[in-house]
Amino acid sequence: MIEVESKAKEHFYNKEYNEALKLFIKDDNKYAAGLCSLLLKKEKEAKNFWVQNKKHCPACQFGLIVLDLIKLKMNKQPSFFQTRAQLEIYLNLFLENNLIEWAENLISCCDFLYRSNPESYKFIARTLYSNGYFDLAITFCKKSLRLFYCDPEAFLILSQCYFLKGDLKEALDLINKVLNMVYDYYPAILFKKIIKNQIDKKYEK
Repeated sequence: MIEVESKAKEHFYNKEYNEALKLFIKDDNKYAAGLCSLLLKKEKEAKNFWVQNKKHCPACQFGLIVLDLIKLKMNKQPSFFQTRAQLEIYLNLFLENNLIEWAENLISCCDFLYRSNPESYKFIARTLYSNGYFDLAITFCKKSLRLFYCDPEAFLILSQCYFLKGDLKEALDLINKVLNMVYDYYPAILFKKIIKNQIDKKYEK
C-alpha cells in the first residue's frame, strides 16, 4: 500500500486530482480522497468522505468546517491547532487551483478564525505573499501587527512585500525594525543583505 500512497501523492502534487482520488480511495485515505474531491469542486462527495471519518480525524473535522466557510457559513469553531496546521494549506490550494471565490470567502472569515487562533491574520498574509498578492498581504500583516506588534516574522513578510513591490527604503526600514527586536533572527539577517545588495545595484547604474 506504500506504493499506492506514493503514487497517489505524486498525482496530487501534479494536480491530477482524478487519478489521485482513485488511489486514495484504494488506500482507504478518506481525508485525502475528500480533499481531491473538493479540488474537483465535488463538495458533496468531499463531505461524504470526511463525515465517515470525522470522529477520529481532526483533519476531516477541519475539512468539514472549510466546506461551511467557503459558503460563508460560520457554524463550528475550529481548534487553535487545526487553524494553525491547515488554514494556509486550504488557502494556498484554492489560490493555486484558481478557486478564487472560495479563497476570498475563506479570507472573509478571518475574524471568525481569529477567535480560534489570533495568528490567523499572519497565516493569511503569509499565504497571500507566497502567491504574489502583495497588497493584500500587506493589509493582513498590518492587521496581525496591531495584535502582535513585536512579531518579527510579520515584519519580515511585510518587508518582503515592499521589496517585491520595489520600495527598497521601506523594506530596509522594516527589516531594521526586525533586527532591533531580535538581532540574531537569521532570516532577517539574510534578507537585509539581499535588500542592501539591490540598493547598491540601483545606485551603481
